Amino acid sequence: MRTFIAIDTGQKISSIVDTVVERLKRMGFKASWVVGNNAHLTLAFLNEVDREKVELVASMLSKRLRGFPTFTFSTGKLGFFRHKNLPRVIWIGVKPSVVLNNLFRETRVALESLGFNVEENFHAHITVGRMKFSPPYWKKLIETVELEEVIVPVNEISLFKSELSPEGARYTKLFSCSFEGGLIKHDF
Repeated sequence: MRTFIAIDTGQKISSIVDTVVERLKRMGFKASWVVGNNAHLTLAFLNEVDREKVELVASMLSKRLRGFPTFTFSTGKLGFFRHKNLPRVIWIGVKPSVVLNNLFRETRVALESLGFNVEENFHAHITVGRMKFSPPYWKKLIETVELEEVIVPVNEISLFKSELSPEGARYTKLFSCSFEGGLIKHDF
């Protein structure tokens, strides 16, 4: 199954993502939009992983992250990844956080010990949409979208399954790894 490891960003971010998507649509942007309930901060994309290995990954992460401190991160401005002078992905930024970077590093170490290749460059963000069309003056339009700063509490990470369809991606939480110790297996 297609899997990734992420922080569930909660209901407040979910609402903001839905609001931003509606605003960008009205401005003329076309994209594969993220549904607010699917909003998350990805730590690592694992690609296709068989069911047994998914359980091994969850177990390893749970052990590695036991005792990791609960923390918060704050959202920032709307931003984008560019490709050939057009936005490829539009996202909600995340303000720099030493603890969030440490969480990424610990996650990467656990995954690499199981043979996964994880990108070394970590750019914390919450994806809003993968662009298909951008209107003229797209950069100025993006700059007009002001976001409320949200403080997101983090006390666990989760392993998700991603299923792609013409209606968009559907994410299912498979496991949650609590920093206080403990692995929760969700029905899948």
